[in-house]
Amino acid sequence: MSTSTGVFYAYAKPEARYLITFVNRDVADTWYRAVTDSVARGYSRFAGIRRTSLQWYTHDPRNIHETVNDSQVALALRGQVFFTLLHDRDGRVLSTIPVLNYTDHISGNGFYIRSVSQPDTYWFYNASERTVVASRHRRTRFTITIADQARALGTIIIRSDDVYITTPSGASVGVSNNLDQLSRSANPFPFRFSAFLGDFQIDEALSESLDADLKPIVRNPRKGEAWELV
Repeated sequence: MSTSTGVFYAYAKPEARYLITFVNRDVADTWYRAVTDSVARGYSRFAGIRRTSLQWYTHDPRNIHETVNDSQVALALRGQVFFTLLHDRDGRVLSTIPVLNYTDHISGNGFYIRSVSQPDTYWFYNASERTVVASRHRRTRFTITIADQARALGTIIIRSDDVYITTPSGASVGVSNNLDQLSRSANPFPFRFSAFLGDFQIDEALSESLDADLKPIVRNPRKGEAWELV
């Protein structure tokens, strides 16, 4: 997943135009999941809210700002989101928000997985060894899908989701042997999406006997490094 430590902004329109400020991008995605889940449960108050891009929402009727005051939707996020009604008179002044370079985390899409601390290092599926390695010269576009089959393809992925990682050929990525190496799995293997923030790392010790450019990636919960989807 993309790292998201900074404040995140979005617009909402059409009639009442809002600038939405989120603590970070993860909160933005979690807020929208809360909205869509409430509608799926049959609570129609915010059924008019639509997400057209990372930084653009539409809403009708004009009640999007009430989502964080409603206990059936996103009350838990009230201290992490606020809505500013934009000036709508005297020439419709528009506050310009910064363009943010984020990848949209959509279930079923393909992503390259890149080290945050070493942006030239990517995950690569070494088909001959059936292992996932880190490489500075090769990379693989992995498909990431929410494990919960009730979530349709195209759903925005959030931190708490379990996800499957698959190679372009459809092979599942999992954890094998007592070294916790990432490798091909016979069956779909669920990872928590938040694992990309610190559960995987390059194993330098295992790298010594391999191609200098192919370094094994292992799972090391809460002691690994951060990776982002691009």
